[in-house]
Amino acid sequence: MNSFSSHKSDKNEDKSQAPKKCGFVAVLGETNAGKSTLINQMVGYKVSIVSRKIQTTLTRILGIALYENSQIILVDTPGFLRENSVESLSKTAWDAFRESEDILFVVDACKKNFDASVKLLQKIDAAKRVSLVMNKVDVIHKPKLLEISMMFSQVRHFENIFMVSALSGNGVDDIVKYLSSIVPDGDWLYPEDETTDSSFEKYTSEITREHIYHRLHQEIPYKCVVKTENYQNQKDGSVKIVQNIYVKNNAHKIIFLGRHGSKIKAIGEASRKELSTLLGKKVHLFLHVLVSVK
Repeated sequence: MNSFSSHKSDKNEDKSQAPKKCGFVAVLGETNAGKSTLINQMVGYKVSIVSRKIQTTLTRILGIALYENSQIILVDTPGFLRENSVESLSKTAWDAFRESEDILFVVDACKKNFDASVKLLQKIDAAKRVSLVMNKVDVIHKPKLLEISMMFSQVRHFENIFMVSALSGNGVDDIVKYLSSIVPDGDWLYPEDETTDSSFEKYTSEITREHIYHRLHQEIPYKCVVKTENYQNQKDGSVKIVQNIYVKNNAHKIIFLGRHGSKIKAIGEASRKELSTLLGKKVHLFLHVLVSVK
C-alpha cells in the first residue's frame, strides 16, 4: 500500500479551469515551534503528530494542501536533536530543505531566546524563497511581535511575514492562498483525496506514538518504535489493527504496561478513539509491548 487516502473538503470547491499548479514547500523551525500543528491546519486533516516531546517528527511526512487549482506538498522536517545546536539538525530535515525552493520558517513567538532560530535561518541558502511564520501570536502583545519580526528581518529578506495561531487556525488560510499563488505550473503529483504520502501502517503507528508521548511524559525515552504489523477490514465495516511497541529493555516494558496494565490500556483507548474519528469507522486496536532484540 503506497499511500493512505482520506476524504477531505477543499478550501475552495469551485475550482477554475486554469492550468493546474503543484510544488513542494518545506516547513522548517526549532523544535516545538508548531510546525506539525501548522501543517495539519493547512491540510485540514491530521497528517503529522503533535507532542511536547522534542524530535517527535522522526521521518519526513508530507501533508498535501489544496487551494483552487493548486496542490501544495508540505514537507514536515525534524527539529533539533539538542536545543540550541544547529549542527544536530537531522539529515532528513536538510534533504527536505534542499528539495524545496520555498520555505516556511516557523517561529514560536512566545520564546524568550531566538538564538537557535537565527543560527538556523543563517544557514539557509540566500536563493531560497523564505516566508516567516510567527506562531502563537494570539498571546503576545503587538509591539513585541513587531520587535521580533524586525529582528528576524535583519537576518535575511522574507517574501512574506505571517502572524498566525496554528492551534486555532487564525491566519493560516492566508499562508495557503499565498503558497497556491507561487507554486509552479504542473500536474498534481497526488490524487485529489490524498492528504499525505504515508502508508496506512505508518499513519496509524504515528497516532499511537503521539498518545505514548502524552501518557508517559518523562518516564521513558521517546525513541520507542511503534509498528502496525497487521490490519484487516471486517465484514461489519470496522477495521482490526495490531501494533507492536518496541522498547529497549524489560524495565521500559514494565513502565509502558503500568500497574495491572493500566498505562498501555489508557494509551490503547486514546489511540483507538482518535483513529476511529480520523478513519471514520470503528477501530479494534490491539497493542503489544515487546523488547527489541537489536
